[in-house]
Amino acid sequence: MSVKPLSDVVNQQEILNAWSMMQSVSRITLLTHYNPDGDGVSACAALDHILRRFGKSVETVYPTSLKVEIKRQPEKVLINQHEQLPDLVIMCDTANYDRLYYPDVFHNIPSINIDHHVSSSINATVNFVDPFAPSTCDYLYKILTIIDPNLIDQYVAECLLYGILYDTQSFSIQSTSATVLRIAADLIDKGASYSTLLRELKYNKDMQAIKLWGHVLSSVSYSLSGKAAWLVVHQEELKSFGLTISALSGLENFIAQLSNADATMLFYEDDQGMSKVSFRGKTINVNEVAQKFGGGGHKFAAGLMSKTPLDELVKQVTACFE
Repeated sequence: MSVKPLSDVVNQQEILNAWSMMQSVSRITLLTHYNPDGDGVSACAALDHILRRFGKSVETVYPTSLKVEIKRQPEKVLINQHEQLPDLVIMCDTANYDRLYYPDVFHNIPSINIDHHVSSSINATVNFVDPFAPSTCDYLYKILTIIDPNLIDQYVAECLLYGILYDTQSFSIQSTSATVLRIAADLIDKGASYSTLLRELKYNKDMQAIKLWGHVLSSVSYSLSGKAAWLVVHQEELKSFGLTISALSGLENFIAQLSNADATMLFYEDDQGMSKVSFRGKTINVNEVAQKFGGGGHKFAAGLMSKTPLDELVKQVTACFE
């Protein structure tokens, strides 16, 4: 699949053709990735809202339930199952099929892929993939603007700005450009409240979660080289505070912003016994490290999931930074 940055390669006709695909069908299923996040969910919520205005039957399928609280979601959400046989599948913010709910019956259904992962390997009927976009939501904004700027009402603007804030870490990552700031300004002009969305995203921790963060931050580790810093959270620690992994949302960004290390990692266990790592990088390409262990993502933000016991995975991954 060829990667097509919107600003360089994809012409307006390709986008209008994709819109015609959406207009010509009745049943549309939206998909995003395992452990849905603010960018993927918000892109689906924006599309769900728009497509319902045109009378489409829309359902959205998450492979797993949300681990974080997100206010704006699609109207009909299913977990790891579908109810309608769609005429069209639209995938948002997902690098590969393994991270999607994608049963065999979907394989011969026309599809549209909207994504911004450098490691994207999905080959849909129509692919819009821009690895230079800081979020899927700002890429979707560009697509909607070409179709019809009036599609972006206040609700859609709120969805898109929330997704942008989520994936840019509130405009703090390297790929935050003047363009994405102009997009954010336009979304604010269309009715999205920056302060409200920022509050929803960052300032919503309960006291137990704050106590957990304090406990975890007291045990931060550094590599001998000083290039990397990391935190490790076991299920027993979460349970001792009466919390689930949703309490960790934002912790990987918090340590990345505080630390002077070039790379930071959050290691944790989910309730199914899987080991997970969230990577953040300043100058180090953390996507390359994640890919060594079967993960992937972006140059400066990536992740992986493994069956390797957590403590062993910590040793294997952190050795890459010595």
